[in-house]
Amino acid sequence: MRAIRALLFLFFPVAVAAHPGGGLIALDVNTVIFADSMYNAVWRLEKDRKPQALVKNFHAHWTTLGLDGNVYSESFQEIGGALFRIPLDGGKHVKVAEESGVQTLVFAVGKRGELIFQKGAQLIERSADGTVRRFRGSGEVAKAEPPLQQVIAYYWAADETLYLSDGNNLRRAGSDGVVRLVARIDGKLIEPKIWNSTGAPRIWSIAIDGRKRIYTALPDIGQVVRIDPDGSQHVVDRSAGGWRVTAVATFGDSIFLLESSDSTNAGQRVRVIRGTGKMEMLGQVEP
Repeated sequence: MRAIRALLFLFFPVAVAAHPGGGLIALDVNTVIFADSMYNAVWRLEKDRKPQALVKNFHAHWTTLGLDGNVYSESFQEIGGALFRIPLDGGKHVKVAEESGVQTLVFAVGKRGELIFQKGAQLIERSADGTVRRFRGSGEVAKAEPPLQQVIAYYWAADETLYLSDGNNLRRAGSDGVVRLVARIDGKLIEPKIWNSTGAPRIWSIAIDGRKRIYTALPDIGQVVRIDPDGSQHVVDRSAGGWRVTAVATFGDSIFLLESSDSTNAGQRVRVIRGTGKMEMLGQVEP
């Protein structure tokens, strides 16, 4: 598989061949975790320190924090790929499920370690013993709302509401498991159109701050859009210099932005917007 990928790199720019991921986790005000499909690792990046590979030789795109407090990632786009729990102490990653048991690229994890993912037009949950049921008894889209497209990202709110995105739709599922539309984000795509562009905006990542403001990363339009509790939308960051935000995370009043270059093989970098509005560079994976 890696030999085939190496051949692809000879014919296509690395940033195009290595589709970046949309998962970013903030551990504290200066530390984040994310997956790197370009250099095949799951990184722990701390301000003013060299990035540490929690897992190496691991082609991951989606990394997420479960309600159980554990970090999870996947290698679904490798032959024999699977879903893993990633220890933060540098220990060996633990296989949780085979790709064949999930059959989707992104997922969420509940407080008992159950896997939540899309199956057709609904959300389902699979417990550790393999029992499969509808998410919280439903998993269905609310009546009269647009049908569920391919889910791109998940995010747990503090009250255990599950937020998810499909295309440019932001949705949520509460305690009843019914999936309801929260907002739709529109915008003009910027050039180059890359990373398996569908010709329409896609919400790659979701995060919520302590004031219940929702942050969404839309690299197709080169924007990070904040949705306030009153439903108003605000652009808080725009693509510049060929860098596009593919994932967002929050911790306290800090907003973290994971970026990839749309034209070079520069390693992923993370910027952070502090509560004062000051922007700073947290760090970068060096090629």
